[in-house]
Amino acid sequence: MAERFLVSRGFSVRERNYKTPFGEIDMICERDGFLVFFEVKTRLSETFGPPLSSITETKKKHILKNCQFYLKKHRLCETPCRIDVIGLDLYPDGRLKILRHVRNAIELE
Repeated sequence: MAERFLVSRGFSVRERNYKTPFGEIDMICERDGFLVFFEVKTRLSETFGPPLSSITETKKKHILKNCQFYLKKHRLCETPCRIDVIGLDLYPDGRLKILRHVRNAIELE
């Protein structure tokens, strides 16, 4: 769902589920000369809060490490980039209820 949304908004997908020594980057896309790293969070209920609430300070640090690893490995350190978050709230049957796209959700150091 997140990928379809992004492609419909003009993003081209470069990587999906990219593994690093520190974890995984859900999606890496390009648009308008920017490399955009995406963290995607999905919830079927509000029992544990909305999807975006699961991005703690510890999680942010892991995401930053993953992105920095990717940039260094692919020699893209001078490429303009940002980290966005997609939050998906789904109905119990899996249909989309709400999709939230937060630009610059995590600041690169």
